[in-house]
Amino acid sequence: MSQPNDESRRAGKREWQSLAKVVRDSVQGKVHEAVHAQERAKFLAAFRAIDPGEKPQAHRAHSLLRWRMHFAVGAAALVVGLVFFVSRKTAPIALTYQVAGAVADRGYLQLLDVTSTAAVSFSDGSRIRIEPSTSARIAGVNAEGAHLVLERGLIEVDVVHRAGAAWTIEAGPYEVAVTGTAFSMSWDSDELTVAMIRGSVMVKGPLATSGVSVLAGQKLSARQHDHSLSIVDQTRAPNPLEHDGQPATAGSAQTQEPAPRPSATAGATASGGTADMGGSGTSQSWAVRVASGDYRSVLREAEEKGLEATLSNGPLADLAALADAARYLRRNDVARQALVAERSRFPHSSEAHAAEFLLARLVEEQGDVLGAASGYDLYLRESPHGSFAQEAMGRELALLRGRGDRTAALPIAERYLREFPLGPYTHIARDVTGAP
Repeated sequence: MSQPNDESRRAGKREWQSLAKVVRDSVQGKVHEAVHAQERAKFLAAFRAIDPGEKPQAHRAHSLLRWRMHFAVGAAALVVGLVFFVSRKTAPIALTYQVAGAVADRGYLQLLDVTSTAAVSFSDGSRIRIEPSTSARIAGVNAEGAHLVLERGLIEVDVVHRAGAAWTIEAGPYEVAVTGTAFSMSWDSDELTVAMIRGSVMVKGPLATSGVSVLAGQKLSARQHDHSLSIVDQTRAPNPLEHDGQPATAGSAQTQEPAPRPSATAGATASGGTADMGGSGTSQSWAVRVASGDYRSVLREAEEKGLEATLSNGPLADLAALADAARYLRRNDVARQALVAERSRFPHSSEAHAAEFLLARLVEEQGDVLGAASGYDLYLRESPHGSFAQEAMGRELALLRGRGDRTAALPIAERYLREFPLGPYTHIARDVTGAP
């Protein structure tokens, strides 16, 4: 009766050695998943081959039972070890970081000296410099990058470009998406500034819900209190594009403007968006150029083709892109003409509705409070759930309250609190309605 049991032990030992080899090879990355399954099946078959129906002598039964228990425990430990080693080999490794000049307390970077700078060095070579009196925290890190929150102050960021890199930096209602670039970023609870050195980033926030690109040499400024955003080219001053025969001044370029409309980019994708007038179309759609921050080439090309012909014959996507490019370059005369062309030629399009909001912004800049409030109201009637609905309602409310016209402001304030209870103009709405 001992011979079958001895044979079972030898079979089990061979399967044990085979499984151990699988473990060794798996640690070295040599084993396919199918081999794992095959070896497991062989091991279980060998284990079942031990005949539980045999009745050897008492000491042999005790020895066999003890051997089987040890074998089972060892096999289980081996499987656990296999899973551990394989998972260690395949799991991505999160970035690590070191801090100099500050203490990292649960991610909060507390400067050792408020008058001195601090530096954070990441294991992928990326670096962040924290300027004096800045409050920032590292909200999380993973294998792709880090998530930071700038609560106030100024940071200088240098992220190493690598495949799969994904960094985000929050500042108030804004989020900056980074893949590999260098820039400075400041936030003071109202105004965000992003000044690019190299590469590009994508900024999302009020009036830029789909994101706006900021390229090397450009500077983005965004204010929260009036929900405005502008991008200027720091590499060219003064602006070589002339307005009324005079170069645009640096001061005029700083006036804030809403971000490019997402519908313009979508329209370019769907229709090609090329301004094919005179048979020589553009090499790249205007909407794509605006989305990438290349505003000057759009305006230059429109003027070369003939602005009147562009406004009269250009496709809708080009008119929207031209209006956005002109707004950013402070060519409000061109922007206004393009917006009016959108509304007159394509009156039922979503772009035409958005154009009314942007025209109201231009009117508000000129100081015409009633004209701007009327424009915002028209936009809300045409597009009550449009991309700019919250901002249009908030601006109309703010303008009417500023005039002291509580009667006209009250229904707008009540509607704002119903539809946007956490919106940026909530404090104005509560003041008008007397709500706590």
